[in-house]
Amino acid sequence: MKSLVILLIVFTSISTKAQLKIYGGKNHDQFLGCMSCDTEDSNSIWSSYSDYGSMHNANSIWNPDGKYGSKTSDFSPFNKRAKYPPVILDRSGKSHGYITINEKFPNRAPKGGMADNICKWRDDIIEDIPGYYNRLYRPKN
Repeated sequence: MKSLVILLIVFTSISTKAQLKIYGGKNHDQFLGCMSCDTEDSNSIWSSYSDYGSMHNANSIWNPDGKYGSKTSDFSPFNKRAKYPPVILDRSGKSHGYITINEKFPNRAPKGGMADNICKWRDDIIEDIPGYYNRLYRPKN
């Protein structure tokens, strides 16, 4: 019985983990992937096998030539002067701030969090996107 209770608690904590999703565009209506999902998730920005973890997909923040990943686009988190950086939303639609390298942008995601790390370490991350996630965010056994 005790094992069943522990298993239920673990399952509940895993299934209720906040999924933080990134939305871009002028009206923030373009899904750009799940920021808090691990490398196995098909919507994860950390999976090089997903559209959102690819450096070549138009809707990936990792595409250096794309609308959402370039250092010059008004819609990219990596442009200090972007007018419309992506927003981070949870399942209920609550905003967790904007993902932007511009530290003075109103309602920017908190310093020290995953969004901040993405902005600071982008050039290193794109060298090994899933590896970066695994080193920093995958739970250690």
